[in-house]
Amino acid sequence: MIINLPEVVIAGLYKDSLVLAGENPKATTAIRQQVTNKKEKQEGSPIPTSKKWYLGDNKKNIIIIIKDPDAVFVNDQWLGTLGKLLSACKLNIGDTAIINHLNTSVEFAALKDQLQPKQILMFDATIQDLQLPFTIPYYQVQQYAGTTFMTAPAATLSDANTEAVKIEKRKLWEKLKLIFAV
Repeated sequence: MIINLPEVVIAGLYKDSLVLAGENPKATTAIRQQVTNKKEKQEGSPIPTSKKWYLGDNKKNIIIIIKDPDAVFVNDQWLGTLGKLLSACKLNIGDTAIINHLNTSVEFAALKDQLQPKQILMFDATIQDLQLPFTIPYYQVQQYAGTTFMTAPAATLSDANTEAVKIEKRKLWEKLKLIFAV
């Protein structure tokens, strides 16, 4: 028994892989490009894979998300402070993946898929930046989907020696001791 389907139904079934035989090659190429563009839009904005989009080697699946308008990843001052904090936790920059959210906007689902984070520390970035369904105040440690989250103001990474910055750094250090069991 042979069933003849209308062309519209066949085109709908094979919309992403339909090959146009006997057509103008330029038109076929244009249609393929449209299908490719449509697929990319449907999948959201994937993380770039052609170049490294984070600083560090992610050896221990610790993600640090920063909003730094003056650097590709993180400015030298903040990097120095992060290095000291990580060292005090018996870690180093190679154990982490530092992402500047202003240069690489990424959702949690993509992070989870590509970097398998155990901890995500966020400085001036928010949970909403990662498209997550909850909010947390600064210094609250939160578990979600097998990942520990904590947010803090970027001022905690400053070299400033004011009393306000010292208070913020103490709060950050207390939470880091809890998160990394030091």
